[in-house]
Amino acid sequence: MRAAAHFRSEMAAALGTIFTGLAAGLLFPALLLPLAASLSGKRKARGAIIYACVTALVTVGAWFFARLAVDIEPPSAPAIYVEVATGVIVITIMIALIGPVMLTQKLATVLDALVRHTGQLTLFFILTMALVQFAVVILRYVFGINSIFMQDSITYLHGSVFLLASGYALLTDDHVRVDIIYREASEQFKARVNLAGAYLFLFPFCLVSLWAAAPYVASSWGVLEGSTEQSGIQAVFLLKTLIPVFLVLLAMAGFSQAARAGDILRGER
Repeated sequence: MRAAAHFRSEMAAALGTIFTGLAAGLLFPALLLPLAASLSGKRKARGAIIYACVTALVTVGAWFFARLAVDIEPPSAPAIYVEVATGVIVITIMIALIGPVMLTQKLATVLDALVRHTGQLTLFFILTMALVQFAVVILRYVFGINSIFMQDSITYLHGSVFLLASGYALLTDDHVRVDIIYREASEQFKARVNLAGAYLFLFPFCLVSLWAAAPYVASSWGVLEGSTEQSGIQAVFLLKTLIPVFLVLLAMAGFSQAARAGDILRGER
């Protein structure tokens, strides 16, 4: 028992390290690409310099924000700063070789396809959820049979649809938008709003939430958290894992949206 508990604890720590490492070394440096491309255009050397400067300014700003925030602590592990520096250096070199616009467009194409395929997958979840709900009603009110497992499955499917389809809804502009200006505005104005919204609201939300969710999800894996009902689905830890997946998909959709906004501002769309 002690060995199993120790193993789960080690697994939770490793999972938390993986989450934070991916966020620091890959997601955070990549999200600044569309902004650098918008500011520098197609000039490779200028793009690399602007990207490095923007990343440095944002990193310092994020560190001071974490110092001032009540419930957020800046990372203390040196490895995280090494991961950020490594990611920034790699992307800076790629910008110098390929160019900021080309690199952004290629990456946006890949991320766009991934988010779309994931969103389309949730259509099967919705159909399955409707069928299971129908079966639960028939079993309960016609045959007097109550299945906790089937009821839990509806919760799992509903949570999966919401978390996995949010990025797709943002990408296809199917989310609820309450405004009196944006709908009738010019494409240039919409592009500026989308670019500003991504960097002022969307990306900070995704990164801060991912940072906060890492220990929460890792602790769930550490105990292999399951249902409070004995006959329920014993995989709450898997459902909670969809939280960082949701945040990454949302950030990827924002990247694609920001890349399109940059293309519009440069007159390429």
